[in-house]
Amino acid sequence: MLVTPDINVRNRREAWVAAGLVALAAAWLGWLISPLWLLIVLSPLTYRWVRRRCLRRLTIMAQPFPSAWETILLSHVAFYRALGDANRVRFQQLIKIFIDEVGIIGIRTEVDDTVRLLVAASAVIPIFGFHDWTYHRLREVLIYPDAFNETYRTTGEKDTAILGMAGLHHLSGVMILSKPALLAGFDHPSGHHHVGVHEFAHLIEREEQEYGLPPEVPWPAVRQWVHYVARELDHPTGRKTFVDPYAYTNEHEYFAVLAEYFFTSPASLEQRDPALYALMRKLFHQDTRSLLSLAPRTHGGLRRNQPCPCGSGKKYKQCCLATVVS
Repeated sequence: MLVTPDINVRNRREAWVAAGLVALAAAWLGWLISPLWLLIVLSPLTYRWVRRRCLRRLTIMAQPFPSAWETILLSHVAFYRALGDANRVRFQQLIKIFIDEVGIIGIRTEVDDTVRLLVAASAVIPIFGFHDWTYHRLREVLIYPDAFNETYRTTGEKDTAILGMAGLHHLSGVMILSKPALLAGFDHPSGHHHVGVHEFAHLIEREEQEYGLPPEVPWPAVRQWVHYVARELDHPTGRKTFVDPYAYTNEHEYFAVLAEYFFTSPASLEQRDPALYALMRKLFHQDTRSLLSLAPRTHGGLRRNQPCPCGSGKKYKQCCLATVVS
């Protein structure tokens, strides 16, 4: 998703090649039929079309990260708090690009910067260990005021038990998230439920099927995962396990539920099943247990008189909080 110098050079080369091919085709057609020489104007347009996304991302990356956004991430996202300075900058760049390219729309509920940033953080956290990743399928994320049912309605009845959904078929390219569940996933990091990570894990699995695995994921780990899941799902229901029973619905839910454990309570996952944690670490190319052990706790959000997490030495109310309020 980030544009590195190598990616920029490769994209420029691809744009020149595409433009050159269009120019050659126009010249050949013009030799056959003189008026078709006018098609030569498509050559520079082709160059710009191939370069458009890369140049847009470079522009977004060059923009400063808002200080209010920084405060929100520090307050709500333990994963971000645990990162060093260089990785925080990379996390910010990924956040900016995601918010620029994916629509985050409230359905009968307000969507503020906190919600936008937590959706983006949910997308960035699972793919942070990959060098280059894009959610090709995703166009927009719909934020619902509560849980919903299979017809995407929030009725308040017992059938409204769905907290998130990565769209398929006619909803392809769309994700739906319950706003309360999204916020709870970040404000209660000691739990095992994180609807944002869960749904983006589904997208990662589907992206892999169409666009292939990132180079950081070794094929032996993938084969090991396939055998592991097949063995686990083959057990009869009622088997005692520390994993949420919903994971045993199918192999796709098993992957998404285990991703929640890996990114919300990795120490517990490693303690209960060290081999499984090691396997998840290979799949996501991250060591979340070591990382999250470095994250300072906020106990459900920063309090006004606590030291500001930016490291200024001032109280939170006299530093970053004042910036948000103003």
